[in-house]
Amino acid sequence: MKVISILALFLALTACVAAVPISPSREIGHVSQAPVRATDDFTRALNAFRAEAGLGSVRQSAVLTRSAQAHADDMRARGYFSHRSPNGPNGATMMARMAASGCDLRFAAENIAMGQRSEAEVLADWAASPGHRRNMLSARMTDYGLGRAGDIWVLNLASGC
Repeated sequence: MKVISILALFLALTACVAAVPISPSREIGHVSQAPVRATDDFTRALNAFRAEAGLGSVRQSAVLTRSAQAHADDMRARGYFSHRSPNGPNGATMMARMAASGCDLRFAAENIAMGQRSEAEVLADWAASPGHRRNMLSARMTDYGLGRAGDIWVLNLASGC
């Protein structure tokens, strides 16, 4: 019931957002100049979601934010959507990308999404997906980074960054 109240809060925050098209925009070529810093609202909502499950907070990591942003930019620029990048600039796998960004990994997970128009919408969608939910509710995670390129989102979670 507590999780539903947090999701309801997030859905209320997205009430002004128009419906996402069935076929999300696949505009290719734009790459962000700087990492997107998650808003305080996203951090509060993610930590409230974790608190409802009896878990501690995660803090935003500049290292994980760079890694998440680089992957979001790469997916958008090269027109793919996967946890594995085809010969990516910072490594093909999530672990390789995070390590290349300077993260001394102990535990790590990655959520990706496409089509959402706001942090609230993407967090609600991840919370409704069992695998993504499990990543966000891992007691092992202490840090996170959020990247966005257009309608492509990457959430990196880790311990040891």
